[in-house]
Amino acid sequence: MAFTRRALLATLEGWRVGKLKRNRRLPEEELSNSSTLQLFNSRKAQFPATRTIRSSAPLFAALLVLAVAAAPASGQATVQQVAVELTFDGPAPHRIIRDRLEATVASVAERLLLGRPLDQVAALLPRPEETIAGVVERVTAGYVIAEAAVRPGSVTTVGVRLRPVGVVVRDVVVIPDLRTVHPRVQPLVAALLQPGPVAELRALVTALPVASLEWAAPLIELRARDVVETALPGFTATAKVRPGESAQLELAIAPKDSRVIRNIGVRFRSTSIPIVLLDQHGPQVASMAEPLRGLPVVFAETFRRSLEGVLNEQLASYPPASEYNIVARSRLEVAETTYVTVSAESLMYRARVEARLNIGPSAPGPEVVAHLGRLIAPPLEPFVEIRLVPTPLALTADLGIRYEVSPASSLGATYAPSTQETMLWTTLQVSPDLGLRGEWALPTQIFEGTLTYRINEFLAWELIGTSRGDVWLRLTSNL
Repeated sequence: MAFTRRALLATLEGWRVGKLKRNRRLPEEELSNSSTLQLFNSRKAQFPATRTIRSSAPLFAALLVLAVAAAPASGQATVQQVAVELTFDGPAPHRIIRDRLEATVASVAERLLLGRPLDQVAALLPRPEETIAGVVERVTAGYVIAEAAVRPGSVTTVGVRLRPVGVVVRDVVVIPDLRTVHPRVQPLVAALLQPGPVAELRALVTALPVASLEWAAPLIELRARDVVETALPGFTATAKVRPGESAQLELAIAPKDSRVIRNIGVRFRSTSIPIVLLDQHGPQVASMAEPLRGLPVVFAETFRRSLEGVLNEQLASYPPASEYNIVARSRLEVAETTYVTVSAESLMYRARVEARLNIGPSAPGPEVVAHLGRLIAPPLEPFVEIRLVPTPLALTADLGIRYEVSPASSLGATYAPSTQETMLWTTLQVSPDLGLRGEWALPTQIFEGTLTYRINEFLAWELIGTSRGDVWLRLTSNL
C-alpha cells in the first residue's frame, strides 16, 4: 500500500493539468461554521469557504485511492461516542444554562472526534483541547475555558472547566406586573408565585455572567413563561431581564386562555332570612364579585376556594351583615357566566316565609306559613308560626321551641292553641338538597313523615305520608 501511494504521488507531480486552488482552514474554523453552533452566535454567521477544484478525471481517481488508503484499517479502534464533563469556577448557573453549554461542547467535540482513529486523536495539531476551547469560547460569551482535557477511548471523555468573565449576577429581584388583574385579586396571584416559583425564577439568572445574556436571554424567557403558566393556570407571562450584579426579572402577567369570566349572577340561600329580603342586596354582592371578571375560567376553577375566601371577607365587612349579626358564605359556580350563591344565616333571628301547595286526594288546602324565632342560646330557639289558609279563610298561630343537635339535625315541639294539639318533631338534613322530617301528634297519636327535595333556592318538592295511610305531594316556595 505504501508503494502504491508513492507511485500515485509521483504521477501527480508529473502531470501538468492545471492548478489546484486550496483554501486551508483550521479545525476550529470549520467547527464554528456548523449549523448547530450558529444558534449561539447568530450575529456573526460564518459559512464554509467555497473550494474550487480544477482537475481531470485521472486526478479525481488518484484522490479517491488516497482517501481509501487513509481510511481506518479494519478492526482499528475509533471514537464511537463523546461524553462531556462540565465544571465551573464558582457557583454553577441554572440547569438550562448548564445543559446548553454542555450541548455546545458536545457538538464541537463530536464534529471533531467522532469516527477518528484513536491514534489520530492524540496526534491532532492543534491539539483537540485547544480546538474545542477556541470554538466554545467564540460562541459562549461570558465564559472562558480555564482548563480542557480529552481522554481518548471508544467513549472519549471531554472535560471542560469554565470560568465566568466580567460582571456576574449575584442577586435577582422578581417584579411581577399584575395590572391585568383586579387589585383585590392581586395579593392572591402574588401569593401563588411564592415561594417555589419565585425561587426558580431567581435561580434562572443567578450566577450567570451578564455577557451571557446575549445568548441565554431567550432560554430564560421561555423557562420563566413555563414557570408562570404552571403556577397560574390560564395565565402566561412575558419576561424581561434588566442585567447587572443586582438584576431585575420583570414579568408581565396576562390571561392566556380565551375563556374568561365575563358575567356574574347572584343567588341567595337561607333558612333563617326570607329570600325576598336578601334579594334586595343582590347588586351589592355582584359588586363584591366584580374582581372575578376577566379571570381565566381554568384559574378560577383551580383556586375556587381561595376566591371564595376573598368574597367572604367582603361579605363579613358588609354593614347589614355586621349590624344584624348575619353570617354569610359564598359558593362559586365557575363558568364564563359565573354564579355566586350566598348562604346567609342570622345568629340572632330565624325568619322565613313559605307558600305551600298540597296536591293529592287527601291533601289539605294551600297555605302560607310565616316563621319567626329568636336564638336565646346558640342551640335553643323559641318561635312562633303564623298560618294563613285562604279556603276557608283562617289565620292561626302556633308556638314552639327548637333545639339544634348538630348543623344537620334538630329536635322540637309545637303547640297549636286553636286545636290544642302538641307535635313533637325531628329533622335531618341528609345533603344540601335532601332532608327528612318526622312528626308525632298528640293526643291524636298520628305520625307524619316528610321527604324534602330542594329544586333550587326557591322551590322544593315534599312527599308526605301519615300513619293513617294518607299520602300527598307538596310544592313549597321559599319566599
